[in-house]
Amino acid sequence: MKKILLIVVVLSGFLNHPVHAQDNLKQMRSSRIEKIDGKDYYIHTVKKGQTLYMIAKAYEVDINDVIAENPVVKEGLKTGQKIRILVPAKTEPPRKQPRGVPDEIKPAAKPGSEEFPPCGKDRASMKSSYNIALMIPLFLNEVEQMDLTPDPDASSQDNRPLQFVQFYEGFRIALDSLKEAGVSVKVTVYDAERDTLKTLKLIQDPELKNMDLIIGMMYHRNFQIVADFAEKNNIPIVNPISERDQIVEKHKKVFKVRPSMKTQFSELIQYIQTGFADSNIVVVSDNQRINKTMANNILDVMTGKKADVHLADGYGEVLGLLSAKKGNLIVMISDNKSYVLDVVTKLNEHRNEFGVTLLGLPRWDRFDDLEADYLVNLKTHVMAAYFIDYDDPAVKKFVSVFQDRYKTDPDPLAFQGFDVTFYFISALWKYGKSFDRCIADLRMKSLQTDLRFASTKDNGFENQYWEMYEYDAYRLKRIVLK
Repeated sequence: MKKILLIVVVLSGFLNHPVHAQDNLKQMRSSRIEKIDGKDYYIHTVKKGQTLYMIAKAYEVDINDVIAENPVVKEGLKTGQKIRILVPAKTEPPRKQPRGVPDEIKPAAKPGSEEFPPCGKDRASMKSSYNIALMIPLFLNEVEQMDLTPDPDASSQDNRPLQFVQFYEGFRIALDSLKEAGVSVKVTVYDAERDTLKTLKLIQDPELKNMDLIIGMMYHRNFQIVADFAEKNNIPIVNPISERDQIVEKHKKVFKVRPSMKTQFSELIQYIQTGFADSNIVVVSDNQRINKTMANNILDVMTGKKADVHLADGYGEVLGLLSAKKGNLIVMISDNKSYVLDVVTKLNEHRNEFGVTLLGLPRWDRFDDLEADYLVNLKTHVMAAYFIDYDDPAVKKFVSVFQDRYKTDPDPLAFQGFDVTFYFISALWKYGKSFDRCIADLRMKSLQTDLRFASTKDNGFENQYWEMYEYDAYRLKRIVLK
């Protein structure tokens, strides 16, 4: 067990002077109000020394609401930067109780139930500073043996201490952004190696029981050990990368960031209904049993919704089912790269005969050598667990900060480290230790995906959101699901 980092982020001093400080802060408010998308916003120009926390307090709004309206501020404020703050809607006075109905007559709580304060108002679960544990395999005992000679053929396994380091680096950038926003946390980082005996020893650390949140960037068996510990000690634990459904079973405190394949189906049906309800829908799959089952399920559901949907038994039947009178959506279910390439090539030959949109499932985001020309010609859409839009201003800012600090480009793990850290510590700061019952209310656009958590009885929480992107003019473009 190695505790390798202790970070204390200090809360802004404004909390120490709540009365007269608030009056001074109100003087920061802008008098400029603009209507954007039908809503009124203050347009605030950032001045030197101002922080997100100060600005939120000045306008008497939640800091996460400011971030939601201005995602780029997650990377820090700049003097002269203009941000928008939603003007609070006027609230109606409480309705008077009708005459003849005594105040004490109210719906009774069900026997044995608990009454919770509204989300964000449970002061009993809130603290001025929180304890966070990051468990990540850093293989510190192998650092001295690393071969740093440049080798284009080297893999991450050759230098294991570098395998997950970008997640940690994204984590650190998020902490700095949270500090700028006035959040106070104490962080301990553990070197969580693959050896399960060392993990069992790690959870014997008495300080671990005092954690308010654990981020477990670990191998599966090691995570299960720590998840059992977290469940026993009522500590929320986050798994950033696993796709296994089992990690949330019987673990009410586990938060699984990567959506599982079973959640992809409901998102797919919603997407087809929203964007292609009037299209001719053709579903085709390879011969794998699981893919054929999914194809049949899509057929059954869309038939029940009165859609014009057909099932093609292999590519040979696809052309005969396409319509020349209206748009065609081809839902192709296969993760066999050779099969996909063959079908895409054949479809491309007939691209001028029919109006076609190709939807690739289930893991086409992992294909890196399909013909880009063909995918563009077929207006290909792909569903993925995450998508990084490098044209997004917030992404550009993160890349710039990462390059400046670490002298290299961020990989997907770096984005994941930032997103997970920023989201869950924000949840802890906004809702307190009981944030699990309020997590469905937290909407925050991350760098690479939305996070929308749901749970089932006796199980933990799983992100339900899938990204959709398309090949458009030889670039990848995010499609916003409604």
